[in-house]
Amino acid sequence: MDLFELDDLIFKLGIEPTKEQLDLIFAEFKRDFINSTLIIDGLNVKIVLKNSSVEGYEEYPETFVHLITRKSKGGKRVFDKHRANKIHWIRCILDNSTDEEVIYFEYPHNKRTNRDYYWFKEGGFLVIMEKITPDYMVITSFNIDNKKNENYFEERYQWYLKNKA
Repeated sequence: MDLFELDDLIFKLGIEPTKEQLDLIFAEFKRDFINSTLIIDGLNVKIVLKNSSVEGYEEYPETFVHLITRKSKGGKRVFDKHRANKIHWIRCILDNSTDEEVIYFEYPHNKRTNRDYYWFKEGGFLVIMEKITPDYMVITSFNIDNKKNENYFEERYQWYLKNKA
């Protein structure tokens, strides 16, 4: 799929999904990450398949739940309709990671690891990956839907450009 063909998965997705909507979102995730193989730079893209411990989502894989929820102010993970509605964007962005529309950069996550960022800037969506030998793990994805967040990731991208070897 072409990046510029991407659109929300479910028209008028509510604050809480119906069972049918959640099943449709999961079907997209399953198609892209469970039923197919994805290799980037010789690394197998992996997800965490163990069941989530997030209340209400215990029957779904951990990575899937992380991709469709966000941490609330109280620290509990809650459904994020904007993330969930773009679950099918993740694979498309990774499949098109070398296109000029996808900005790639690395940024230190902690003292031992970097994380890789794939930013479809025009679509306002970011995918974060991490090399965990011998695989390439999907960490998270989310909308960049305000100027503050856009500036934050632009600064990280500029840091990468300045510091890459």
